[in-house]
Amino acid sequence: MVQEVLRVEGIGKKYRLLSNQDKSDTFIAVLLNSIKGAFSKKNKMSSGNEFWALKDINFTVNRGERIGIIGHNGAGKSTILKVFSRITLPTEGEIKIKGRISSLLEIGTGFNQELTGRENIYLNGSILGMKKKEIEAKFKDIVEFSEIGEFLDTPVKRYSSGMHVKLAFAVAA
Repeated sequence: MVQEVLRVEGIGKKYRLLSNQDKSDTFIAVLLNSIKGAFSKKNKMSSGNEFWALKDINFTVNRGERIGIIGHNGAGKSTILKVFSRITLPTEGEIKIKGRISSLLEIGTGFNQELTGRENIYLNGSILGMKKKEIEAKFKDIVEFSEIGEFLDTPVKRYSSGMHVKLAFAVAA
C-alpha cells in the first residue's frame, strides 16, 4: 500500500533584494518601515526588488522513497531544503509532512569540531530531533555507514572532509 509522506503544493519563496539605501538603514529604521508597510494597502516591493528562489514547486514522496535535489548555483536547492526543514517559511503554497525530514543543508551543521565523532553523533542527532534511545538504536549503523570506526573517539576537526560528510549523512539518514 502506497503511503504519502510528503506533499508539496505550489511552493514559492520570494526574497527581497536590498538596495544600497536598505543596506545603510539602521535596525530601527528598517523596523519602523516594516511596521508602516504592514498597514499600507499597496505592496511597496516592486518587481525589480524581489527575487523568487522557488516558484510553483509540486511533487509527492511516498514511504520508502528518497529524493535528491540537484541544480546549478542559485537554482533554489538550499532554499527548498530550508522550507522542508521549517528553517524558513514559504511565501506561498503548502507542505504536508508525515514523519521527520532530514536535509543536509551544510554538511556538519551542528557539529562541534572539538568534540569526538561519538559525541557529535549524539549532538547532531538531538539537533535533528532524535531521542537518545533512537540515536542509541541507530548508533552502530551510523558508525558502520560512516566508516569512522577507529576515529570514533577522535575530535572531528581531525577528520578528512570525506569522513565529515559521511558522518553527517549517516546521522541524518
